[in-house]
Amino acid sequence: MSSRRRNWTIVFVLLGIVALALAIVGTIAVIQSMNGTLHVERDKPTATAVAAAPVDEEEAAKQAAEKAARGLTVGAALTAEQAKTIAHDWQGNLLPYKMADGSQVLIARDQPLPENVKVDAGKRLAASADAGEAASDPTGALIEQRKKELEYTLGHKISVVVHAYLALSPAFETLGRAWISTEFGGDQQYATAEECLAAVRAKVGPDATVIVGQ
Repeated sequence: MSSRRRNWTIVFVLLGIVALALAIVGTIAVIQSMNGTLHVERDKPTATAVAAAPVDEEEAAKQAAEKAARGLTVGAALTAEQAKTIAHDWQGNLLPYKMADGSQVLIARDQPLPENVKVDAGKRLAASADAGEAASDPTGALIEQRKKELEYTLGHKISVVVHAYLALSPAFETLGRAWISTEFGGDQQYATAEECLAAVRAKVGPDATVIVGQ
């Protein structure tokens, strides 16, 4: 082999070695760069989701009802929005009562019922008795049902005095009107509302809630 050819061979070998070295250096640089990126991502703090505090719906409804009734006293007229908000707290002390004319009145479980509310509830009872007579249907059971409905609506335990349509004592053979109370049932009948109310008061006391249907 001539010296010139030998020299070219050495040059090519050296160039190959240099190219290989450069490739190795480049590969190492890429790997180090990737490792650096991974370390940055690994060290970066992650966002922690903060769980929202559970909402106590009953407490929220209570607070909303108290806010809606702020400054009002029992018997005060309510707007439709106030009545809706107060009614949402259905287990609360405050209640809206819907009168026969569609207006809403504030009442409370722990306070006596306003007189106009008791009169309105009494008219509902009287209407039930009138409907029974019109249909020739004794109203004893219906009055008891109306009593339970009113107790739920008013938030009060009540005693009822009403001029019911029923079988008249003492023979109980003919139907007619007599004053009775849910405290005694239909067997104990009175000629006037005053007599029946006095008997009820003697039993339940002067502070009990009595609704007179008239």
